[in-house]
Amino acid sequence: MLMQISFAQYQIGLVPRVSPDRAVYQKIGYTEVQVKYGSPAVKNREIWGELVPYGQLWRAGANNATTVELSDAITVDHNQLDSGKYALFIIPKEGETWTVIFNKVHKQWGASGYDEKNDALRVEVKPGKAPSRTENLTYSIRQLGYQHGSIVLQWDDIELEIPFETSYLTRFQQKVETRASDQPEYLQWIVYLQGADHLEQIDAETDVALLWINQAEQVMQTTEEWNEQFYPRDYVKGHLYWTKAKLLAKTENYSEAGNYAQRMKALQNTIFYDRKSEAEDIDTQIELWTRK
Repeated sequence: MLMQISFAQYQIGLVPRVSPDRAVYQKIGYTEVQVKYGSPAVKNREIWGELVPYGQLWRAGANNATTVELSDAITVDHNQLDSGKYALFIIPKEGETWTVIFNKVHKQWGASGYDEKNDALRVEVKPGKAPSRTENLTYSIRQLGYQHGSIVLQWDDIELEIPFETSYLTRFQQKVETRASDQPEYLQWIVYLQGADHLEQIDAETDVALLWINQAEQVMQTTEEWNEQFYPRDYVKGHLYWTKAKLLAKTENYSEAGNYAQRMKALQNTIFYDRKSEAEDIDTQIELWTRK
């Protein structure tokens, strides 16, 4: 009995593949995401329901199984997917959500070696219309801030977006605490100030940011050691007062927010006020707070 073998397999890599190998990489927060796939073309063929049948397992590309590699665990549709490398399979369904499968056996030819018992995760995703027709199957990774992203497949007239969430905020808090503990006490507050400022800018974990800014202020008030070259006193104080003002405003404590903003303005040569914080109209913001 002759073994069934395709001409592409028989050439053992001597000739470039008709569907070229491609890869896309993106770092979202601290998490690295990479997708590797074979990219077939439409070539005037009917893709969905014909070349890629509905209701059947598809390798989500061409040639070897499409793979997704993660440096850290992510959350997909409220389910954790651990760090590692996975084969990506899809079951398209006409007029319904599509089943997206992350399988633990990443090294396999197409879907020929697929075994459901090795699935790490299955989720249902609703496909949409692509913004424009795509001749060659393409994957991209969209970054939606530091914590969120999505793996996006586009081919022919279809776009399938697989949203996910990273553990960025948890990792960031851990890094701030570790970095602060590694510093001498008179520099710990600089780390907490920078951490609080970042959380304020991305509008996340305000309670943690306030805890850090209060710790920073307490140490700042008692420290006698300053590095004027890297941490000019008025600049750092202005940074702290203005950051705390914005955090207090987020908790609707507008009176105290205004007080800290005025303390920032009272400093001499305060870069945050002279430049209006480069992007923020501080006086207008203070006026808005005083009206509330």
